[in-house]
Amino acid sequence: MRKVLLLILIVFLSYLGYLRYLSDLSEKQSESPMPKTTILRFALVSDSENENDLLSKALNQAKGAGVNFVIGLGDFSSVGTLDQLKSAKEVFDKSGLTYYITPGDRDLWDSRNRGEEAITNFLQVFGHLSQPIYKEEGIQFVIINNSDIYTGISDAEISNFKFQISNSSQYKLTLVFAHKTPFHPQSAHVMGENSQTVAEQASRLVELMETSSVDGFFSGDLHFFAQFNSPSGNVKMTTIGAVNSARNFQGPRFAVVTVFDDYSWEVEDIEIR
Repeated sequence: MRKVLLLILIVFLSYLGYLRYLSDLSEKQSESPMPKTTILRFALVSDSENENDLLSKALNQAKGAGVNFVIGLGDFSSVGTLDQLKSAKEVFDKSGLTYYITPGDRDLWDSRNRGEEAITNFLQVFGHLSQPIYKEEGIQFVIINNSDIYTGISDAEISNFKFQISNSSQYKLTLVFAHKTPFHPQSAHVMGENSQTVAEQASRLVELMETSSVDGFFSGDLHFFAQFNSPSGNVKMTTIGAVNSARNFQGPRFAVVTVFDDYSWEVEDIEIR
């Protein structure tokens, strides 16, 4: 009789243990985050500076990664001549990718040196400035042209930028793109390093983004991939590594940004192969 009772007790305890196991398993499954779904992927390229073979490779890699489009963050030439800019545009066109582009400070040199408006050659080749570039699925992307190191952002450009980001609260995700970063926690090579007036514009740009529900900011120019926060911590900032091989400690690279269905995003720093 004792053996029978002992057997029943063992079976009962085993059953209780099994129920505890199922309960723990259920809790772990409920705590596990739901898998995210990608809703958008785009590439960022910057600072090829006439190394169009590397630019072509970067765009081909981006295409292979299944990006929806490419954003170019400037300095696709070394001195901004028409021939240099045309050569870069041919690479973008041949890629077959939809692209949006803003100039870099180097892309303005030739026009300025000839006494023309600095943006002249760039507009002649690319036709226009891309702003805003994307407003779909609760997402807003805005490009601002801050490439001119002497005059900074034009009054018309800053007015348009203010208008675009004034509605940022209506979107689930707002990202801003420019050639130069207006802030960096360690580098002095930022918007306004050559002009106090432009430096004041840079401070105002940061303030506008921090107070207007802008989620992220992306720029090129530094030839170095890095991620950091704006002074208040409200805006996630990313500098994209350079496509070219010169003055480039990290080596030629570009970036791919993936946006998920919860409107979070991640940035991949990708070496050009």
